[in-house]
Amino acid sequence: HHTFFEMLGNFSFGDYFKKDAIHFAWEFLTKDLQMDKNRLYVTVFESDDEAADIWHKQEGIPKDRIYRFGEKDNFWRMGNTGPCGPCSEIFYDQGENVPGDPKENVMGGEGDRFIEIWNLVFMQFYENEKGEQTPLPKPSIDTGCGLERLASILQGKISNYHSEDFQRLIQLASHLSGKEYFMDIHPFKGKDRELVIQSNAAFNVVADHVRAASFLLADGVLPSNEGRGYVLRRILRRGIRYGQKLSSKSLFVPLAQELVQTMGTAYPELVQGERHILSTLKDEEARFLKTLGQGTEILQKEIDDLKAKKQKVLSGEILFKLYDTYGFPVDLTQLMAKEEGIEVKNEEFEDLMQKARELAKASWKGNQIDSDTAHQLKLAQSIQKKYGNTAFQGYHNTVSGQGQIFSLSDGHKEVSELKSGESGILIADQTPFYAEGGGQIGDTGELSTGEGTAQVIDCQKHSDVHLHFIQVTDGSIKSNSQVLFKVKEETRNATANNHSATHLLHAALRKVLGEHVTQAGSLVEPHRLRFDFTHNQPLSAQEIEEIEYLVNREISKNTSVQTRTMSPQEAQQQGALALFGEKYGDRVRVVNMGSFSMELCGGTHVDNTAFIKAFKLTSESGVSSGVRRIEAITGLSALNYLLSTYKNYNAALELNGQKFNYNQWQNAPQTNPLKAQIEKYQSELKELKHEIKSLKSNQISLEDLLNQAKDFTVQGQKIKGVLADVSIDDRQLLSELSDQLKNKIENGFVLLVGDAEPSPLIASVTKDLSQKIKAGQIVKTASEIMSGKGGGRPDFAQGSAPDRSKIQEAFKAIEEWVT
Repeated sequence: HHTFFEMLGNFSFGDYFKKDAIHFAWEFLTKDLQMDKNRLYVTVFESDDEAADIWHKQEGIPKDRIYRFGEKDNFWRMGNTGPCGPCSEIFYDQGENVPGDPKENVMGGEGDRFIEIWNLVFMQFYENEKGEQTPLPKPSIDTGCGLERLASILQGKISNYHSEDFQRLIQLASHLSGKEYFMDIHPFKGKDRELVIQSNAAFNVVADHVRAASFLLADGVLPSNEGRGYVLRRILRRGIRYGQKLSSKSLFVPLAQELVQTMGTAYPELVQGERHILSTLKDEEARFLKTLGQGTEILQKEIDDLKAKKQKVLSGEILFKLYDTYGFPVDLTQLMAKEEGIEVKNEEFEDLMQKARELAKASWKGNQIDSDTAHQLKLAQSIQKKYGNTAFQGYHNTVSGQGQIFSLSDGHKEVSELKSGESGILIADQTPFYAEGGGQIGDTGELSTGEGTAQVIDCQKHSDVHLHFIQVTDGSIKSNSQVLFKVKEETRNATANNHSATHLLHAALRKVLGEHVTQAGSLVEPHRLRFDFTHNQPLSAQEIEEIEYLVNREISKNTSVQTRTMSPQEAQQQGALALFGEKYGDRVRVVNMGSFSMELCGGTHVDNTAFIKAFKLTSESGVSSGVRRIEAITGLSALNYLLSTYKNYNAALELNGQKFNYNQWQNAPQTNPLKAQIEKYQSELKELKHEIKSLKSNQISLEDLLNQAKDFTVQGQKIKGVLADVSIDDRQLLSELSDQLKNKIENGFVLLVGDAEPSPLIASVTKDLSQKIKAGQIVKTASEIMSGKGGGRPDFAQGSAPDRSKIQEAFKAIEEWVT
């Protein structure tokens, strides 16, 4: 079994049925792939005489190689209701030498001798809620054939993991770990056999999980704690843990590199996303190993305590603490507990998780309108069922329109009227207000009827129904009335600027950083845009400059922005970018900005890139492992920002007796006179600081400190000790002074406390004494008395402590400890 595998198959929707499906499969296996017919067996549903006869009479398979099984094995359903039907499976006999229990190495058993390679599903019935089956008007065929299993059989291997592609990964893991992988386990007996099986399993898991993780990353999935990202994270963490059983070295990254080499030709997305794949694997591995170390230590202590008390049940509270506080995977806790013979209280854990969810679940109070999401969903679904979807009229700069009010709500229940001063939710048959979606916030504005007016402070959408969140400012708004809508045009235009700029930014990122970049989230508001994207390292200044240049170049091209509606398949064929994992309908809206950008998008956009005016990136940062975030501004906001920056830059130049010279800048745009002057000042400042340190150091008399040295006797040996509070605030100078004193006294120890907040502590011990008096213990003792901390080697240690009033007390404690 695999977490990732390639499925071959063929389908028919009323064109052909059992006879042809069986013939096509048999012909492909025995003629095209030239498999030995005598090694092939088939199964059919227990009452499917038709399929059994076709296999025997049409393809010539002896009856003793046709097996009949029940619903569990040979009947396929889509769900509790819907199309269903019997299936027929083709098995390959790998021979008597396949390891395993002879009782299970039979057709229908759990052993590995007979391996299923193809499943032919004959969808010929419709099953209702009562379990009643009626024939479909057009029976269909749906088949599935595992490519990895075919490859292993054709290569004469008894396991997929012995086939060429897997062995490339496994043998590399073997080389890196120094442990051997055994394809033949027959020579091993007893405990040795068990150990080999466990070791082989670890190799198999690592190879399989590297494949799965790499392809998921290439397809744009990112490790996270929810949805498909959580599936990826679990695969990674399980694989990393098994890798740790083989070697303390990282196996995932080098194996992923090998995978790209072996499968990159067939799957170019692996090559294109290699840098992203490798860096994400590296980051996730480092992150998990840290979590694993902390969690394992805590869990092992709990397990040891249970064993000491002769108990065998780990509480759900511990399970929850490990998960909630340390991010330790629940399934890993369960697995490790099981390995130690400990049960886990899963029910208690689930109860604690539910309580945590309830605490985190707050009422929706967007824009001061009190309303819970459950009510909004129920309201939208009710309207959708009664009237259908509500229509959006706001494309093509439409900022006004009219409609009929279908429903009003006070946020918790439907009402017939909302009066002045009241707030709630309004649903109409159509609207020019854009509902929040695709990262773009909802429109704001106002609406009116013949009897009242209201501010629209937000617009959301559930079940394709637009919900206007309103505050009535005059009169009253009644259900079933005609309503006039007016979107705040300035806000809409500014938002459109930012949304179109987001598309240009996305395209520029892919051109500069690589096609592994995909959208991981976005926020489009009137005054700014925020874009999260997949990338594993901070952007360099050069990359940021190039991205800004590309976006502004496209803005200046005065390119017409075109929108078209088409099928998702057409959009994909034309190269439109889609948000990975997003569900799209039968028709999608494609936004085109010349040859630079083409994306699926339902948001509002400018008609021409020139309307954006300007683009300025304001920040770039990390959000989570493998995800970066850019914030930017456009339009007048960007122009004002640039003007303000120029003003401040010129003011700084004037302080230095200079002025901005456009002609000089045009001839040498990379030259920055202010930067050059600041670097000069920094260099001069560094020299001055060094001079000050030297002066301070010279103020301290080495002879005076040596004269303060006290005599001690340690284990019959006479030594000297210098304990001093000195007026040096620099740790490096303090360390140098300590070394000078240690060299002078030749046989003894030094403890210096510097003059800073907190005070630095430096201790050093001559080599001949470092086994009797340890510098680390000197610093630890002194710093604890002074409310600080520290430690180090036997011959050198350092610390810091805030309470200078305890210096003499600390010195006295050291003197007593030494003697």
